[in-house]
Amino acid sequence: LSPRLLYYELKRRGLSAPKNKIYAYQKEKGRVIPNPDLQKKRKRCRYERHHSGSLVHGDTHRTSEKHPYCLLWTDDAARKILSGIESLKPMTNKDSIRSFNLAEKEADKYNVIIFQVNTDRGPEFFSNKKEKNKDSKSEFEGHLIKKGKQHIPSRIKNPQTNGKLERLWLEYNRHRWRFRTLKEWIDWYNNRLHGALKLEWAETPNESYIRKRRTE
Repeated sequence: LSPRLLYYELKRRGLSAPKNKIYAYQKEKGRVIPNPDLQKKRKRCRYERHHSGSLVHGDTHRTSEKHPYCLLWTDDAARKILSGIESLKPMTNKDSIRSFNLAEKEADKYNVIIFQVNTDRGPEFFSNKKEKNKDSKSEFEGHLIKKGKQHIPSRIKNPQTNGKLERLWLEYNRHRWRFRTLKEWIDWYNNRLHGALKLEWAETPNESYIRKRRTE
């Protein structure tokens, strides 16, 4: 954990330690490396939905050529990972459909309905033939239409649209390989406090997903 998150984790456990002392200790141990680029004012404001299920993000990633491909679905409002799959081969439309169906099943457990879906324009999600034929749809896009879900593809060369998952891949690279399976890592992540949630409660993505359910 970063010094900021560790402060709240200790607080949750009934322990008190000043943030500056935590930072100084971690810096001394080489666990914190000051990065001036991260201390600059952000050019963009963070945007997030208010309710669970309002928007989910999907993306694929590979830690290195020695690792499998991974596809994750995460909730925009709660930051909960709804589903994930790994494969030694590049992801296809069928993989996107299968993993999205798993995400819907996970949402159903909480009585949450997924309304909108955001992905990049990778071939596993999006039909790049649209430049020549506006009516061309990928198998995955067709699946969303049948399900009544709105697909919101990210703009070209604008990874910030799907920035929450882009940031999540850093945690995947750092910690996924400490766990035997992807499911074990997802369970760990969803039950770990998250810096974008209610830190004063040391809130986890699982807890946030319940709190942010639409009630009306």
